[in-house]
Amino acid sequence: MTELTFLGTGNFLAPPGRYWNSFVMDGAVLVEPSPTALPHLRRCGFAPGDIDVVVVSHFHADHCFGWPFLLQAFSEAAADAGGGRTVHVVGPPGIEEHLVGLCDAGAVRTVHETAVDRVDFRYMEADGAWQEAGPLRFRAVEVDHVPYLRCFGYLFERPGQVVGYSGDTTPCAGLRELAAAADVLVVECNGRHTPPGVPSSHMDEGSVAALHADYPDCHLVLTHLGEQVDLSRVPGTTVPGDFERLTV
Repeated sequence: MTELTFLGTGNFLAPPGRYWNSFVMDGAVLVEPSPTALPHLRRCGFAPGDIDVVVVSHFHADHCFGWPFLLQAFSEAAADAGGGRTVHVVGPPGIEEHLVGLCDAGAVRTVHETAVDRVDFRYMEADGAWQEAGPLRFRAVEVDHVPYLRCFGYLFERPGQVVGYSGDTTPCAGLRELAAAADVLVVECNGRHTPPGVPSSHMDEGSVAALHADYPDCHLVLTHLGEQVDLSRVPGTTVPGDFERLTV
């Protein structure tokens, strides 16, 4: 059994009642350092020092712009504990450079410099094989989202089960690979956001329903929800709210 705590379940627009998509797995793995990840960790009863692994699916702002704030919190938690803290950071190729760049863009390079003196950050680039980041064994699977970014979903090995996460995706071979391998799949359902005939870069109700029909043994949990999504069209799936804990 795995505990998932949803810090946010909304898409880029953070629709009413839903903040940006982010969740904590078993109290120690933060998936997506969204812009509101830090205050929502605290709201859900987690301390920054509880987090051993941070996972990033791709470099869009709603998935990682909370990093500078988390970095400061990790730094202060390490100082309070007297040092010796290790945080593993998993993401696409270039993950370390990208996150350092966020500190530069925010004019807080000193936050990065102080944090790396206090915390042993171990960056790991997704390579498609089974990898280990501290306590987490995972495999990244490349998915199709936008043509100008490499985007990944993940399989997380948990005791007795595999929990998957789609990241942002469209129906593609990578998504099918995730659904075939996972017992539980946290999958985006952004909804249609392009005119008829124009390819979408996200999942919608129809594509989620088709995925559920093709992989009925995989428990689908929906996140990255758009305001336009009609949840009555995705029966058989679980739709958590923000700050909700699920045991799957």
